[in-house]
Amino acid sequence: MKRKILLLALTLPLALSAAIRYAQRPLILTAEDCALIFPETNSCEKMRALETGELFGEAWSNGVESADEFLGYVFFKSVTHEGRTLDLLVGVNKSGVIAGVKVKGADEVPEEFLAQFHGKTEQYNFAVACTADDIMYVPLKIKAMRGNIPLSESIAQGVKAIATLAPRVLKK
Repeated sequence: MKRKILLLALTLPLALSAAIRYAQRPLILTAEDCALIFPETNSCEKMRALETGELFGEAWSNGVESADEFLGYVFFKSVTHEGRTLDLLVGVNKSGVIAGVKVKGADEVPEEFLAQFHGKTEQYNFAVACTADDIMYVPLKIKAMRGNIPLSESIAQGVKAIATLAPRVLKK
């Protein structure tokens, strides 16, 4: 418990300065946030900010009967759509593969849309299919949400930004 309080005390100023510098709302990644991506998470540690302003933390499974296991990183990025800010959580596993994407505060984003990002890496172009012909495109494009292409594109570009930054974090 003391370790988590100390960790929070050390990372809070960093998170707040990054949030102010990049006009993002302050966010502390919680174990609950990390569990949205990695369900077995019970600890989100070592929250840091990249020079671009994105925040990220390490998702851990701290087993009682087994050794602690690093599951991957959970990144936070704010994207703006139609005058409102949406909070993206993007999980990247130890191999640099997207483990999951969640949008906090946007109930209209279906899981079916977000599931398309699972398994992608920085090499994917994250283009959104906007027409019927695009759906037949190889390699496949991200299928837009019905009736909401602009939101689909905003989310896809946010995920692409994280996927591009993730390899730098993995090398550290």
